[in-house]
Amino acid sequence: MRRSATTTAISLALAAWAGAQGPRTALSAADRVQMHRANITLLTDLVNNGIALGTTDNAVGRVEACQATARAIGVALCRAAEADDGDRVIELGNHLELVVRDGLSPMLDETKLHISKESPEYVRLKKAQENAAANLDESIATAGKLGGNAKVRSLTGKLGELREKLK
Repeated sequence: MRRSATTTAISLALAAWAGAQGPRTALSAADRVQMHRANITLLTDLVNNGIALGTTDNAVGRVEACQATARAIGVALCRAAEADDGDRVIELGNHLELVVRDGLSPMLDETKLHISKESPEYVRLKKAQENAAANLDESIATAGKLGGNAKVRSLTGKLGELREKLK
């Protein structure tokens, strides 16, 4: 229960962080609208997934909600990479690493210990694990297109290590 509360707190903190991003100087109205458009989907997904994570009593449901959170961040990371925004890729990648390393991966490991391999819940759990690995693969491949950036290369290495843990 403590782990799900921690993951919920992380998700909500990420949502708040994503909404507060921006330069320290005053932005024009057009820039604020552009930033809002860039973040609205991510913010909505993070809040909804955080609520789902906090309200489910099912361990597999918590894993699925955490995986959906990681997926939302991964999609935003891919969009940033496609827009050639290396700084945003790095920021989102660091958050993706945190969610997977401190939330999803330990939650998967713990849940596997308590679910019989013959149960339908185990099938759901394995599907969530496969989805998480595929999502990380997509994020790594898309971010890798910015290979000239040393920080992005380092980030993709860290995400690759997490991907191996999800196997």
